[in-house]
Amino acid sequence: MLDYSVVVPVYKGQDTLATLTAQLHAFFTDTHRPFEIIFVYDCGPDDSWAVIRALQAQYGPELVRAVHLTRNFGQHNALLCGFGEARGRFIVTLDEDLQHRPADIEQLIARQQQGNFDVVYGMPGQLRHTPFRNFTSRAMRWLLRFGIPDLHPHYSPFRLLKTDMAQACLAMHNSHTFLDGYLTWLTTHVASTPITHQPRAVGESGYTLGKKVAQSLNIFVTFSNLPIRLLTALSVLVFLITSGYSGYVLVRKLVYDNYLLGFPSLIISIGFGVGLIMLGLGILGEYIYRINLKTTRRPDFMKRKMEDL
Repeated sequence: MLDYSVVVPVYKGQDTLATLTAQLHAFFTDTHRPFEIIFVYDCGPDDSWAVIRALQAQYGPELVRAVHLTRNFGQHNALLCGFGEARGRFIVTLDEDLQHRPADIEQLIARQQQGNFDVVYGMPGQLRHTPFRNFTSRAMRWLLRFGIPDLHPHYSPFRLLKTDMAQACLAMHNSHTFLDGYLTWLTTHVASTPITHQPRAVGESGYTLGKKVAQSLNIFVTFSNLPIRLLTALSVLVFLITSGYSGYVLVRKLVYDNYLLGFPSLIISIGFGVGLIMLGLGILGEYIYRINLKTTRRPDFMKRKMEDL
């Protein structure tokens, strides 16, 4: 069995894949670790597939393996596809744009061996994206810190994980995949280590503002209960306020009878009606959230191997 499978989702990589493959080959060959590279072509707009096939011919199909998806499914779904093809005991994931240095895989491996961690993230000291993307990335992390408290604060696309963790991710079926959310459901034995984040070598990121917003919404709806809990709390608050005021109007009508004709009945009907509607929405939301958990096939448990203890 191989030691490491490197899974690389490819969208715009025609100008960087050759250099990335050479650096990965040099790192694993120099450190005498058996490995394979799995390129998952996610139907990008350039000639990345032709480059991948040329690299297969150069290095051999056993070392450089290729998967061609039928359409663009997104980075995280492409990674899941690569997980299903991996033959190594550990899986390394990184982007194809050379912002992650293959040499830094050594830091991931060393950190994993220190505590036998299930997942190790590469933690960039300074992001080398554009200022706008740096801002949106920090904003998203700040929101996710509240929305998904168990999510590791240093999650990143540059990660090392045990293959059994990757295989468990394949059992979850959700059209809006968030790999790091899956891993949060599976284990808390997660660590991070500092790595170097390099400027993008060529071209621009495939993540537009629209895609970032859509991804953030999908993550919140699928993996966070914060929105529904806010709705539930708001619905209970509105129900208490409207019911309390309606009760006050009813008592005052019975004691003082100093309201205009029809006013008490109007306020009571609206107050109790709005309160009940909001309370019903909150309860319905809680049921929908539980249905969502079931449809994502979140595991009830996962056993740790005895040799890992």
